[in-house]
Amino acid sequence: MARQEIPMVINLRQNKNAQSNGYGHYYPEADSKEPLALKGFCRHMTEHGKLADYQMVVLVVQQVVDCMKELICQGQPVKLEGLGTFSPSVESRKGGALSVAKAMEMGLETLVEGVHIIFTPENTKGEKLTSRSLKDDCIFTAGYVVESVKTTVDGKEKRFQNKTPISFVLSPAADNGGSSTGSDTGGGENGGGTNGGSTGGGENGGGTNGGGTGGDNNGGGGDGNGGGNGDDY
Repeated sequence: MARQEIPMVINLRQNKNAQSNGYGHYYPEADSKEPLALKGFCRHMTEHGKLADYQMVVLVVQQVVDCMKELICQGQPVKLEGLGTFSPSVESRKGGALSVAKAMEMGLETLVEGVHIIFTPENTKGEKLTSRSLKDDCIFTAGYVVESVKTTVDGKEKRFQNKTPISFVLSPAADNGGSSTGSDTGGGENGGGTNGGSTGGGENGGGTNGGGTGGDNNGGGGDGNGGGNGDDY
């Protein structure tokens, strides 16, 4: 199966930091997705038709995961050519130790708070997976305007992401209004512009100065020269 050219969805987020030089500006960010599980990744690999069947791919990839974990726990970095290097890094206990003797007295298991896996993308000639080089392999498509919103649920403050399609932001929905000057046929439902359309709006349609003929239901104008109630004539 040929490689599918699936675009990366890019969202826009407004800078709400009043102290920033970019305050009020919009910046791109990758749309968040659920991670692809190991079996889903293996199924993707088999769809390219370059390896054995699905069950064999699962066994191989699972073995890679197990061995990589084993080596990292031994302090051994692992480099996958063309992808990058996975290296172990330790997180120290807060405050550390006052001396070498004290550190050994505490014990390394106590001094080490946790172990992290650090990934460094491939950056050798011809195999760069960083920054602008990786960008050249991507195709982008517009996603959403995202905004962090706070709400209170059961007395606890929660934060969630409000997402509005960029296409909706750029093109007002027909069901909720027209443009500032309307069009020749007015808006859609609840539609119409400031000056309406020449044949009025749809349901509850029309503009400030109304339409010439009126709409289907309560259509036509606002302050003057509006249409009537009922069907078109």
